[in-house]
Amino acid sequence: MSKTFKLQLVAPDRPSIHQEVTVLNLPGGAGEFGVMAGHMSLLSTLRPGTLRVTNGHEKELYFIAGGFAEVNASSVIVLAEEYVKANEIDVEEAKKVKKQSQDLLAEKKEGTDLKAAQLALARADARLKAFEEAKNLKK
Repeated sequence: MSKTFKLQLVAPDRPSIHQEVTVLNLPGGAGEFGVMAGHMSLLSTLRPGTLRVTNGHEKELYFIAGGFAEVNASSVIVLAEEYVKANEIDVEEAKKVKKQSQDLLAEKKEGTDLKAAQLALARADARLKAFEEAKNLKK
């Protein structure tokens, strides 16, 4: 059995990523989970969080805004609403969105889309966490 498997990371606004990996950690809707070659087949929702890609001793981190993952023994397809390499995240923009979302949620004005504000806050938090993890990885 091969120790690597194919990863395909797809988002509507970015080029697809295709690579061989040894371990993949995903932010599943029911909690984080890891995948290695030979994993049982499954489908999972994905929440905003950090996608951790390991190939041997090299590790790459991506922020994903949510989506779906299709896992089988020889490949994983991640259909992400959005993805960004963690070290390319615009931290100031993420902080700005976080503050705006927190303000909207605190005000609770009539007509405010609270679910959209909660989602924006979750995504901003996930972006900042992915960036921090990537920064600490380089140390």
